[in-house]
Amino acid sequence: MDRAALTASEAKGFSAERVDAETIELATRKTADKPACQPLAEASALVAYGPKPKAEAYRLYTATKDDLSVHAITAHLMSYGEDEAKAKLQKIRAAVKACSGGFAAGGDGGENGEFDPSDEDNVNYSAVRPLAGVEAGSEVVGCRLVAQLPGGRSMPHTYVVARSGPLVVTYEGVDGVRSKAVEVPEAMVVGQIAKLEKAAS
Repeated sequence: MDRAALTASEAKGFSAERVDAETIELATRKTADKPACQPLAEASALVAYGPKPKAEAYRLYTATKDDLSVHAITAHLMSYGEDEAKAKLQKIRAAVKACSGGFAAGGDGGENGEFDPSDEDNVNYSAVRPLAGVEAGSEVVGCRLVAQLPGGRSMPHTYVVARSGPLVVTYEGVDGVRSKAVEVPEAMVVGQIAKLEKAAS
């Protein structure tokens, strides 16, 4: 999967940095307060939810022409069985619809894997908004989660999940300084799916 990830020369306007899965997955797997929102909670933690991928790779793409922000996109490439890949997209699509009014997520859910409303580290998402889909591969689901920050501020997190057969790539886009919405470039999604398909063939 590492060799199938877009390079900096292929991701125009971004630098590309390899990130070890172990580094990402040191983050605690999050639990949602509503079971229907669990796929979104785990996607927000940048870990694979559902069955463990057969193979995976991470890349961090940072905008090279925007010095005033931390404008970055994390890509998570995964390989599954085709039925598992389809189920993954179905669950995220259903969660986007069911959780439009927002949800809370945090921690590891305590000893029983349940959401703990008293945890001070919980993240509250005030809304989940569907995004217009990019045409790439077999199917694409996009959404924006609006996280509430101290002081009444909010930070939008953009997610795009694309599938081609058994191959899945998830993107998270965030501007860590200005809290502005980050668009995941359509060319990045289309180019990555095409490169995955070529590698698979």
